[in-house]
Amino acid sequence: MAPTSRAAVLLLVLALACSPAALRAADTAPTMKLFLHDVVSGSNPTAVQVIKGPGSGGVSGLSTGFGDTTVIDDALTETSSPTSTELGRAQGFYMVASQSSSSLTLMVCINLYFTSGDNNGSTIAVMGHDDAMAAVRELSVVGGTGKFRMATGYVLWKTSSMSANDGVFELDVFVNTSNATTIDASAPVSPVDGGGSGGGGSSPAKSGAAVKSGWVSACVVGLLVMVLVGRGW
Repeated sequence: MAPTSRAAVLLLVLALACSPAALRAADTAPTMKLFLHDVVSGSNPTAVQVIKGPGSGGVSGLSTGFGDTTVIDDALTETSSPTSTELGRAQGFYMVASQSSSSLTLMVCINLYFTSGDNNGSTIAVMGHDDAMAAVRELSVVGGTGKFRMATGYVLWKTSSMSANDGVFELDVFVNTSNATTIDASAPVSPVDGGGSGGGGSSPAKSGAAVKSGWVSACVVGLLVMVLVGRGW
């Protein structure tokens, strides 16, 4: 094969390998999957209403009204079972933020605080609009501490099950660091970044940083080969 033909083939392969679609594919899996257990009933609730808003009515069948505010310290577990391994707590509050009588819209402001695994001691700050009647809601990751310091990203929030007013919610968490690379929930944490030891967060995704770095390295090597081919190698 002539040098120019070999160079053209290599260029085509590299263009496909380094395409935006290929890079995006590495980031489609969540960093971690968590299950949040919001318990308002019983003698030891993890969600307690602290403000009863002046609004009346709300969604038919639910004792909620505009302005109602609830503080939570909900368990975060590996699966939807309340007896599965606890990974941390969801601490913060949510309030009814809409006057609509046809939908239940909440403003959520919580920290995902990890108490075990290699995320131990780290937090992810989550805030956003929660249309509780929707199948999937997207909330923003607006910060974090420890392993997730200065994090950005989003959470896909789904209702897993409801029993009376108690709920189990599935959280697919997509987390990025300040330099726009995906955090690997299974990677070890340095003492500087905080955290602990062991596993943390189920279904960890492959590190987007490592994958993107690999593509960059492949592109650089490919370009060097093309130069050699062009010189008659």
